[in-house]
Amino acid sequence: MGVTIKDVAKAAKTSVSTVSKVINGHYSISEETAERVRKVMRELNYYPSASAQSFARGATKTVAVLADLRPGTAFQNPHMFEIISGLEETLRGRGYRLLLQSADAADACGAAEDMIQRRSVDGIAVHVSVMTHPLSALFARSRFPHIVLGMPDFESQVCWIDNNNVYSGTVAASFLVSRNYTRVAFIGGKYYDLGSARRLDGLREGMKTHGYPLDDRYVWLGESTREDGYRMTCRLLDQKTLPEAVVCANNYIALGCVAAIQERGLAIPDKIGVLAFDDYPFSQFTEPKLTVVDIDMRDFGKRAARYLTEIIHHPTLQIQTFVTLSKIIERGSTLKK
Repeated sequence: MGVTIKDVAKAAKTSVSTVSKVINGHYSISEETAERVRKVMRELNYYPSASAQSFARGATKTVAVLADLRPGTAFQNPHMFEIISGLEETLRGRGYRLLLQSADAADACGAAEDMIQRRSVDGIAVHVSVMTHPLSALFARSRFPHIVLGMPDFESQVCWIDNNNVYSGTVAASFLVSRNYTRVAFIGGKYYDLGSARRLDGLREGMKTHGYPLDDRYVWLGESTREDGYRMTCRLLDQKTLPEAVVCANNYIALGCVAAIQERGLAIPDKIGVLAFDDYPFSQFTEPKLTVVDIDMRDFGKRAARYLTEIIHHPTLQIQTFVTLSKIIERGSTLKK
């Protein structure tokens, strides 16, 4: 006869009820007790039947991630893998499987509705790039457990988690001032690029707080591409008085910025410093390597998983929050003073 839940309870010196709660990720069990029970389960090679759990609890112990995974996504959205890795790690630790499903903005609502109707998953994580008004309305009607990975660009009642890009901008400002950069430029995405816009807001706020407000002549907005990064930097370098440092909203823009500066024969960081947001995908491919405001996207995924499992257990829970994970990684593109 195989190992039973009673055997696990006996070896872990606890009750069958406690073992059952650990298996089902119940929040009333301390992490210390849960880890002791899981250790015994591993030692005894006890694997509870997923189908039996689902039948008993009316749950699948599965969470779906809806994201656009078309070819080229790894370059267009380099954070995706780290977010999904963080989600999977934490969900696995709480007894959930992760189901990854590709969907674009046009079919994400249909994919989610099918999962909800069939009750094939317990919760859904949606990347903000495929979030739409119809999908928001679906979640509002169904009250189905969900978390949006990023703040939607429209008013809604959906649950979401996002990076605090305004705070990241203030981190950049404080660092630059600490390195004696007071005449600072910013090149970023257009007004509809909310991440870039909020980073600019934070940089403005931070520089003003330190007594060095941004000059509008040093703020350029375009497409978030290498080409526009190059074009905007060329315009900056045409100014009579050059900025002491350029802040780039992302790595793509930073590539063009570095190319334009070096083409003009200006040494980085001796003549002009460069700082970018995000450590991926190109910050360490430039010469010199880029100083960045880094965001731990794996931890972002872990936090999203924790929130989603809380919502699964408490369906009326409403979560709309920013997480603060920014830190400076200083490299050769800024001077150490």
